Amino acid sequence: MAALPLEGHKILVVDDQPSIRGVLETALTEAGADVWSAADGPVALALLRTTGVELILLDLAMPGMNGWEVLDALAGSPRTAGIPVVLETSAEDYPSYQRARKHGVAAFVSKPFRLAEVVETCRRILEGARPLQGRHEPGEATPPVQLHDDKDNLVARGWLIDVDDRGARVDLEIPLEVGRRLHMVTQEDGAPAARRAEVRWVRPVGGRHHHGLSFY
Repeated sequence: MAALPLEGHKILVVDDQPSIRGVLETALTEAGADVWSAADGPVALALLRTTGVELILLDLAMPGMNGWEVLDALAGSPRTAGIPVVLETSAEDYPSYQRARKHGVAAFVSKPFRLAEVVETCRRILEGARPLQGRHEPGEATPPVQLHDDKDNLVARGWLIDVDDRGARVDLEIPLEVGRRLHMVTQEDGAPAARRAEVRWVRPVGGRHHHGLSFY
């Protein structure tokens, strides 16, 4: 029997909404993880003093102590500073991208959740990937991507950071204007595949530019 994707790993879910905690706990447990959960930042930090958590799923919008304050507390302790964090985000959190990157956040998972995507993101992070920091699994080839206009003229070339059914994050040498509509072209099974996409946000990263694309 094949091993479960998160078998033997220890994950902490931090979210003030019981329904979200329950759904994530169930999905991660079914994927093989040992899961703890906390309804707020102080409880999460107390749990981290006694558990060997390897990964934290953290909500940003929580009463009392929000996700940014939890990140600051994690960074301030040698025991927790090295634990990778995946932020739970929604569309309005896109401006938080650069701030999250400076905090060393490993990745985003978007609400409403696709649980298979959450499990796969956790697996990748536990194996060493850090998509938000521009680092993928050891030995993983970052897929190339091209962006074309409606007349099929090449607008930009770059690298695919992450993709799901709703959109993608791409790394380009030049910044594109927010709101521009393009065709994102990638290679799938040896053949080109194009999807219509709109630029939702742009962030400078290390002399290049990360873009959030929304498919339509």
